[in-house]
Amino acid sequence: MNCKNPNINNPKSEIRSPKLKDLLQEALKLHHVGNLAAAAKFYNELLEKQPDNIDAIFLLGTLNLQQGSLDAAHMFLKKAITLKPDHASAHNNLGTVLKEQGKPDEAMVSYNRALTLKPDYAMAHSNIGNVLKEHGKLDEASASCRRAISLKPDYADAHNNLGSTLQNQGKLDEAIMSYSRAIESNPDCISAHINRSLALLLTENFEEGWPEYEWRLHTKNCASKTFQQTRWDGSPLNGKSILVHVEQGFGDTIQFVRYLPMVKAQGGYVIFECQKKLLRLLRNCAGIDKIIESTSKPDVKFDTHVPLLSLPGIFGTTLDSIPSDVPYTMVDSMLVEQWKMRLGDDFKIGIVWTGRPTFKDRYRSCSLADFAPLTGIPGLTFYSLQKGPASVEVFNPPWGMKIINLENELNDFADTAAVIANLDLVISTDTAVVHLAGAIGKPIWTLLHSAPDWRWFLNRDDSPWYPGMRLFRQTKLNDWAGVFDQVKEALLYKLTTKGCRQPKVSSKQYAVGSSK
Repeated sequence: MNCKNPNINNPKSEIRSPKLKDLLQEALKLHHVGNLAAAAKFYNELLEKQPDNIDAIFLLGTLNLQQGSLDAAHMFLKKAITLKPDHASAHNNLGTVLKEQGKPDEAMVSYNRALTLKPDYAMAHSNIGNVLKEHGKLDEASASCRRAISLKPDYADAHNNLGSTLQNQGKLDEAIMSYSRAIESNPDCISAHINRSLALLLTENFEEGWPEYEWRLHTKNCASKTFQQTRWDGSPLNGKSILVHVEQGFGDTIQFVRYLPMVKAQGGYVIFECQKKLLRLLRNCAGIDKIIESTSKPDVKFDTHVPLLSLPGIFGTTLDSIPSDVPYTMVDSMLVEQWKMRLGDDFKIGIVWTGRPTFKDRYRSCSLADFAPLTGIPGLTFYSLQKGPASVEVFNPPWGMKIINLENELNDFADTAAVIANLDLVISTDTAVVHLAGAIGKPIWTLLHSAPDWRWFLNRDDSPWYPGMRLFRQTKLNDWAGVFDQVKEALLYKLTTKGCRQPKVSSKQYAVGSSK
């Protein structure tokens, strides 16, 4: 995540016509101030007059990269390189396009080509460091970022990327210092503010972390949702209607919906906007007067609004004040009964090994094959709750694993919750399913990468968010084998200890209720 826009600096223009030079300069002015639509219009006008103008082609490619139009950016930058093979900035920006397209190896080729052409290119050194970090080559990544900083000491991106690398190495104090240096160099560096907030929250520094976390609202995804109504600051609502809207993933929504009763207690009418796949699950949650599906422009009247993940900061959440009473999510009793009749009598374990299929997700995910150490334990049946492309791994499970694939029967989170309500245990990497199991009060074992998300904090095997959760952490980068050794030992202890099996309980203990 970069602080600044991609490189829009260009070699000295070769345009000879004064009129066309003026056109390019006007486009560049607009580009620099962020008026991308107007800049694009001038660039295209220039190309109509000079179809092979290298400046307009390169800058249009860069502009499309800034807008997230990666295919168009790729086309223009490749054309710029064809016309001018020694264009270091074009190679660098093409590398960023390729990285964003999930092609890190090709990105490295482009970045290295940029450095061959311009060895003291600080931006390319920093970008290489970023890719190396995402490949887990943290020492090399750190060296690349430090090289960029030596070339350009006030380069905010390089300080930010170095901070992220240091955080992945477990050097939190140094990481926070690097993020702070990035902010000193560029006070408007959104990603550095966000990264610093996450590091502060990870280390339980809520007083500084929550205010800094509000910088996430300046990102493209959050900034796209704007309202004429004022944003709520936590003051009494006195009968006003408030729209609480989601902004991130399914797990975030499930985790922070716990704050809605606290919003309701301020005396307002609470309208909750959430993702379609959560509507059935959350419609009976406490604190909600009306629930609607998330859209870019909600078709509902309200007096004030607030993003869901701003609520912990508004309520001044600390480690001791986290609202941790579970269950806080209801499960449809009819669905629970339907699944109860279908599931067997073995010790039933629901499993998930992969989150969203994105490049950035790859380190928090493992594979089904990593569960192999558990297959030698007798009396277990595994139920795959995995969704998405990774679910095909079910068709080639570890030897001896008794596994049942439920993917095609889980249409939304209400279905998944009903299955989990009938299981003895859920074991999952950091996915929405761990929040779902925790929210309905079921035992959940969460498998964490060595550089975990902020919400799991550090140096603890429990979670203040979910009383029924146990955390299993990597002790070194990508060591899932070590994690599953811990899990196997804990599972054997659980199965051999007197009274280990989860007892039959009344439905109320797992928040099972009839649907409206």
